[in-house]
Amino acid sequence: MADAGGPVFHGPVHNSQIAWGSQEVTQTQHIAAGPAALDDLQAAVRTLLDRIGELGLSPADAVTLRADAGELLDEAAADEPDPGRLRRLHARVRAVLAALATGAVTGAGAGAAQLAQSMLVDVQRALP
Repeated sequence: MADAGGPVFHGPVHNSQIAWGSQEVTQTQHIAAGPAALDDLQAAVRTLLDRIGELGLSPADAVTLRADAGELLDEAAADEPDPGRLRRLHARVRAVLAALATGAVTGAGAGAAQLAQSMLVDVQRALP
């Protein structure tokens, strides 16, 4: 049973910060993506691009996801990736995969949801 006076988390908590019971709080967090993480991200995005047709997306959504994933791949491969742009593109790709994985996208079958879940895990693991 959860304590009524404290935070309750349902599911994994990853790279999160919380403040509780404090009057003034200042928190900062910087997560740097090293070369190994960017290599993993590039591999995950290449897999996504290779299998995008299996996700059951509408043609318009597939074009948008392909464009975002392509830009993410390009940014990750840059000599000096822009961390803000990398995070924004990463978030957009994750959002589409999460919607597919949870079945929120109509027309996507169970196989597509499982594939999206697998890809989502790979993309999230590569760049938390």
